[in-house]
Amino acid sequence: MSAELAGHLKNFFERYLREQRAVSPHTIKSYRDAFKLLIHYVSARRRAGRHLTVKDLDAKTLLAFLQHIEDPDNGRGNSIFTRNLRLAAIQSFFKYLAIHSPNLERHSKRILAIPSKRVAPKAVEHLSRKELEALLVQPQTTTSDGIRDLAILTFLYNTGARAQEVADARAAWFDFPNRTVAIIGKGNKQRLTPLWPSTVRLLELYWKNHRRKPSRPASDRFFVNQRSSHFTRFGIRTIVKKYLRLAARRCPSLAGKRLSTHSLRHTTACHLLESHVDPNVIKAWLGHASISSTSRYLDTDLNYKRRILEQFGPPDYVASALEPKQDDPPEKILEWLKNL
Repeated sequence: MSAELAGHLKNFFERYLREQRAVSPHTIKSYRDAFKLLIHYVSARRRAGRHLTVKDLDAKTLLAFLQHIEDPDNGRGNSIFTRNLRLAAIQSFFKYLAIHSPNLERHSKRILAIPSKRVAPKAVEHLSRKELEALLVQPQTTTSDGIRDLAILTFLYNTGARAQEVADARAAWFDFPNRTVAIIGKGNKQRLTPLWPSTVRLLELYWKNHRRKPSRPASDRFFVNQRSSHFTRFGIRTIVKKYLRLAARRCPSLAGKRLSTHSLRHTTACHLLESHVDPNVIKAWLGHASISSTSRYLDTDLNYKRRILEQFGPPDYVASALEPKQDDPPEKILEWLKNL
């Protein structure tokens, strides 16, 4: 890799992303992974000893790279969604170059013209209330880890938090007297979410009596794992998958669904919608940047659509036209004729 490309990447990650855009550590890691894959791919196809430059990352090469990571046989077998995430990371770098290196503007524009692939929207899988109950009874509350795991599952459902947000949860986020939590999510945006009294009691029980003594780096984290360290999002996912698997034995309908940690977030949204909560409130509850992210839950709730249908129709004429008609008696017809 040439000093030119290395310098641009260093400034992109350390100055542009961290200082100017203040993106989250999770985003930086995602962008880093995209470039590790890209540079490894391009380097493996270049002559040994030749430096890799910005110009080597041209549109043709990047399209081949994107095709490679989707290839299930000779590549990584990534989904279209992941392919688009990798492309977004690479294009963010070339947007930076177009602004800060005018000599690379034309080259960058060719990269920025590469389109994202259209991806069919996935059906939103969520748990019914019965399935949710089957999940929540799985942790063994006779153990400290069981109390912690139940607290994690309950917190996920109550707040609609992402796995990363649960892993990042700090003690300072919680205001137990006022039953709220200030979650810091994507883009370092904060949202204030109410907690049920039962959630507060469970979280306080875990914090006061069952939380492991944390290591120094994890001292401010609310949830602590078996190694006395802070959780990663993968650790949170492992816990949720474990209890989903156990719950499926008790509740067979779970076995037919493709569920994950994010499914609890979907469950929160769908249950809020079922409770007649306005979609804009759900948007704020989940920390969506746009109402379009929230609107997909409307497509999953047929009952919500039926309530809306009843509010605006049907027209009176249609309803009355379909009512059975009764023939008038002869006396009424004669009376009418007499009055003509």
